[in-house]
Amino acid sequence: MTMQRRPDPPEGLWTPASLLAALAARGDAAAVLTMDGDAARPWPGGALAEDGLRFAAGLRNAGLAAEEPVGLYAPNSPRWVAARLGLGAAGALTVAVDDLAPETEAAAILRDAGCTRVLASRAHAEALRARNLAAGLHIVLLEEDAGAEGWRTLCAEAAGPRHDPAPDAPAMLVYTSGTTGAPKGFALTHANLNANLHGVLAQGQIGPADRMLVPLPLHHVYPFLVGLMTPIAAGSAVAFPEGVTGPALVAALKGTRATVMVGVPRLYTALLAGLEGRVAARGPAARAAFAAMLRTSLAARRREMFIGRRLFAGLHAQLAPELKLMVSGGARLEEEASWKLEALGWRLLNGYGLAETASLFTGNVPGRQRIGSEGQPIATGSEIRIAAPDTTAPLPVGAEGEIQLRGANVFAGYLNNDAANEAAFTADGWFRSGDLGHLDAEGFVFVTGRLKEMIVLGGGKNVFPEPVERHYTRGPVREIAVLDRAGALVAVVVPDTAAIRAPNAKTVEDALRVALAEAANELPSFQRLAGFVVSREPLPRTRLGKVQRFRLPALYDALRAGAAPRAAAEHAPEDLVLLAAPGAKEAWAILRARDPAAPEPSLDAHPGLDLGMDSLAWVGVALELESRLGVRLSEEEIAGFATLRDLLRHVAGAVGTPVAAAAAEDSSRWTAPPPAALQPLRIAAWGGVVGLGKAMFRLRADGTEHLPRSGPFVVVANHVSDLDPGLVAAALPLAVARRVWFGGTTDRLFATPTSRALLRAFQVFPVDERAPARTVAMAREVLARGDGLVWFPESWRSPDGALQRFLPGIGLILDGAGPVPVIPCLIEGAFEAMPRNRRLPRPHPVRVSFGAPLLSDNLAGPGPDRPARIAATLREAVAALKAGSGE
Repeated sequence: MTMQRRPDPPEGLWTPASLLAALAARGDAAAVLTMDGDAARPWPGGALAEDGLRFAAGLRNAGLAAEEPVGLYAPNSPRWVAARLGLGAAGALTVAVDDLAPETEAAAILRDAGCTRVLASRAHAEALRARNLAAGLHIVLLEEDAGAEGWRTLCAEAAGPRHDPAPDAPAMLVYTSGTTGAPKGFALTHANLNANLHGVLAQGQIGPADRMLVPLPLHHVYPFLVGLMTPIAAGSAVAFPEGVTGPALVAALKGTRATVMVGVPRLYTALLAGLEGRVAARGPAARAAFAAMLRTSLAARRREMFIGRRLFAGLHAQLAPELKLMVSGGARLEEEASWKLEALGWRLLNGYGLAETASLFTGNVPGRQRIGSEGQPIATGSEIRIAAPDTTAPLPVGAEGEIQLRGANVFAGYLNNDAANEAAFTADGWFRSGDLGHLDAEGFVFVTGRLKEMIVLGGGKNVFPEPVERHYTRGPVREIAVLDRAGALVAVVVPDTAAIRAPNAKTVEDALRVALAEAANELPSFQRLAGFVVSREPLPRTRLGKVQRFRLPALYDALRAGAAPRAAAEHAPEDLVLLAAPGAKEAWAILRARDPAAPEPSLDAHPGLDLGMDSLAWVGVALELESRLGVRLSEEEIAGFATLRDLLRHVAGAVGTPVAAAAAEDSSRWTAPPPAALQPLRIAAWGGVVGLGKAMFRLRADGTEHLPRSGPFVVVANHVSDLDPGLVAAALPLAVARRVWFGGTTDRLFATPTSRALLRAFQVFPVDERAPARTVAMAREVLARGDGLVWFPESWRSPDGALQRFLPGIGLILDGAGPVPVIPCLIEGAFEAMPRNRRLPRPHPVRVSFGAPLLSDNLAGPGPDRPARIAATLREAVAALKAGSGE
């Protein structure tokens, strides 16, 4: 049997009354620290204890019944601590509700628990009353200045007799955070809490000299037990930051001189990302030095040598001078993040558990630590086994199965929910965690997935979301959650707009599509996405960072159908001034003309994520701005517009800049025919390309009879590889190849003077899709001179070989260029020879097929958005060649 056991539990019971007694013993010494700006404010333990004990006595005087459920709906504060311990000392059954829970959810929890008394913040009390949710509730305000409605009016003149409950008496009512559906309620007993509390205290990691920063909501069992009960019992101080933003946390770490921090994985990964971002902002040299130091420290740490604190002494001094220990729980912390934090000089102790196990069950502790695992059982007498799902059959060491738990820290069952209890416990009494994992030979548990969140696709394949999501989270993907829609795997994606604003990035959708497709190439086919939607808002999560998966289907469908209709924006006075400014006024009219029926957007709207400003929109808008106002937008400028206000301010400041003449002059320079002396070199290079194509790729060219021998024409081809331009050139007859021009992306090809000179010699001009007027002018100049043009309308090389959307640039070139033959072209085999993630080609047969010419004047058909319709028609023509090839 695969399991791990610890010795029998120690004696002694910590209760709210005994915790208050421990606070009272501190006298004037600080038990709680809060932040007031950059300064810490101490709250003496004796005063907090007196408040809690007098409140407990007052509640009993007011008729509070033993084990009566009482709600607590307020943010972390010293008053919350005193009131929470006072409720417990009075014998109440506290029902702590998430401070950020909507009033409807909070009211539902309070009703389900049977509460008639509620301690609440003023804001929550007013919201409950305003929404008619306070019926049957006696609300007491947890504010110092609340007068007759305040909690202090219930405090007795002096503390009453101490209430010492039995170990198996309920200590609190807990409601699950609702990752898969409606919250379920259950009780934790004093014995449940003490099993874990004694296990943590036995490690000896904190004591009276420590200050523990708790940036988590105390309503949840994990921060309540680890971040409040533990430091009070150990004699440590508890510190609360003013907020959970990076600056607020840094201010609290410094101001409270915190030595320990309790957090969740998302907090620590955000901390790492912030540190790496600060280093990157200092330039390549700082980035390289940081990486080298981190590698050195990491190598030493893997050999049990801790040099990170000395190597990164400056970082510690700036961020958290006295912080030594980080505690992580609530979800799985990635192994890479754990190693980095340790290498940076902090000791990290992470563990595993659920609210139903009083938050903890296993943990890594000094002397018994295995990074990558979730540790061994913490509570004495607790057991863990790995069993086949829905069975009690234990699996051998290393085998993956359901994690099943038993011990004094495990709850007895859900309230009034027989079906949930039947599903939660095995026939022989073990709690089914719903998590997947395995144990190693020494009893360290490794959590690998969530059985209850397993996705069963239409073909019967099983997908565990978290590993797949970790794989897809890269580059421009900030967050991703996968789900099943119609039997296929799809995703909701939150983009990293900072990454997409980088100079080489394109649109939000294109950047995400390519990143996801590249990641998918490394996965089995059933784990590849069949579609995705983009969300500007963060994924719906619990307060401890777990995705609320039951919300994903509705979110996906809503985003796929399009955002709900916007209400017309009410512009601030300063925005009205901007909208009337020269340049901004005209730019606003251009933007509004895109969708005149839609309500007027806010100037805070993001062009890509809120208004759908993709490549098509930018091409049209940028062309109009340049032609009407003489304002040219560079790729970097467009990528940097986080709001419409940014765009309008830029245009207003740039009106009158003389760019049109310069653009025309620049275009003519690039499209002027190369000197005749270079013709032999070009012919020799073409011959070399033909020879290489035949030798290495067995190049086959079909349909060359469709290529005009005189007059202008455009070849429109799919784009799957860096080999594509050379392969198309090699497939052309020499008479055609001599008068063909190519467009090349500025960011990849035109970086150096040498490359620019060679490309001009070989009739390649620069293409910048976000400064489209110049690109269109150069392409039309080539056609007007009677030469041919090869164009790749997808712009980006396909990440998986599939045909992508054709961008409207080709439509802009052809719309107004006069009647020009357009030859669809299909390149097959180049993706296999050299996909986008491969640096060198490999031999593979390639075929280039040219279709029958289409006349440009007949491509658009009736209706608006002619460039987009031309592009779509040409994509269909190339797709038809693919279908005709038999693939």
